[in-house]
Amino acid sequence: MTVKSIMAFVQPHEARKMPAALSYALALGAASAARVVVLSYVVDVVGPGADAAEDGRSEEEQLADARAAIQAQSDKLGVSCEVVDRSNFAYGIGEVFADHLKVADVGVLHAGLGPYSGERLLVNAALFESGRPVILVPEAKAGGLPRRVLVAWDGTPASARAMHEALPILALAGEAIVARVSNDKILRMDQSGIEAAHHLARHGIRATFRDVPRESRDVLRALTDTARDTGCDMIVCGALRHSTAHDLLFGSVTQGVLSGGSDVPVFMTS
Repeated sequence: MTVKSIMAFVQPHEARKMPAALSYALALGAASAARVVVLSYVVDVVGPGADAAEDGRSEEEQLADARAAIQAQSDKLGVSCEVVDRSNFAYGIGEVFADHLKVADVGVLHAGLGPYSGERLLVNAALFESGRPVILVPEAKAGGLPRRVLVAWDGTPASARAMHEALPILALAGEAIVARVSNDKILRMDQSGIEAAHHLARHGIRATFRDVPRESRDVLRALTDTARDTGCDMIVCGALRHSTAHDLLFGSVTQGVLSGGSDVPVFMTS
């Protein structure tokens, strides 16, 4: 099982700077011999002249520059890459991205976006409307792909699904720590985290289990502290969203990741 198709997003005027999420997507494509599709479209610009660039260029000019920058980097890495714009789509940017992601193996997007930004709406659609996993990359992320991954485990279907969806990434890294944050939930089977590590080992991944005391921290902080202390450069966890009559409430870990609460990339599934 390997990653063969990756979906990414970049605003055209940012492409020349090679944002962390785009760089990560192309690096993953190179490591996995995967095709990368990049959706490029101006968001977060409102009012008259919404299609104009921040530096005065039109969206068309930005997109042409974005294509050139992305193509140059993908050629350098030997990655098969396609840049897609909004011209053939009449519906929302989040829906466009989610529809593309439905037929890809994984999406790669920015973390740490404002709750009402256009890109945040895109991330929400990717996580909860595509049925596919998403890697959320903090802008401060530097360096290469993961070599050791922290798998957040609480015995729920969400954590099991995330672990299994992440198997291609875990195999690429080669090493994993399955971490259960104590006192977060009453687990039905205390042995399940150890069995999860054994399961990964059967897939050829060096895996160990660690019980992490929550203490006075929130769960995400306990996970990020453990990732830092153990040298893990990615976290795998399930994403949760609870629907109410008036709005959508995200689980605390999910909300923290979306808000940029992790300084390493987070692989999430819903």
